[in-house]
Amino acid sequence: MIAHFSIPAADPKSVCEVFGAIIDGIVMPFPVVEGAWVAIARDGSGLGVEVFPQAAVHHQGEGVSDGTAAQGPFVMPWETQIRHDGSAQSASGFHVAITSKLDAEQIIALGEARGWRAVHCERGGVFDLVELWIENRALVEVLPPKGAERYHAFYTPEVAGKMFAGPPPGAV
Repeated sequence: MIAHFSIPAADPKSVCEVFGAIIDGIVMPFPVVEGAWVAIARDGSGLGVEVFPQAAVHHQGEGVSDGTAAQGPFVMPWETQIRHDGSAQSASGFHVAITSKLDAEQIIALGEARGWRAVHCERGGVFDLVELWIENRALVEVLPPKGAERYHAFYTPEVAGKMFAGPPPGAV
């Protein structure tokens, strides 16, 4: 299960507010990274979405743990180091799919209100989702309740495996 993920944005607070609505979460500053915000789901799942300024990137820490724990929202030298020395990307191969209590129309409205592409899609006739293009750069697939139900019924090794192991479309 996904515990949390991070995503870069030109406007971290605004993007985080959208995620807060999608996951029914509380939105607050994320002091681990200057300028970052986090949405934490209220349902007890522990799901969090960290929204970093677009130039903030992860770097490997150095050395190994000496057993000391950071006191507060800080990282130790051997842990990931997040610095504002990256550059904005226009596209990425990364995406995430998350579920929401919101219906497709509500999810689309969140994106459209910010000028983002948001489109309701049917994936292979087995589940539906909304492609929500965060700041028109990063893909987040948001599954509304019925889409999530259909997704969970489909995305098992047995069921999805039958579709994925078959011949490619148009082949035969």
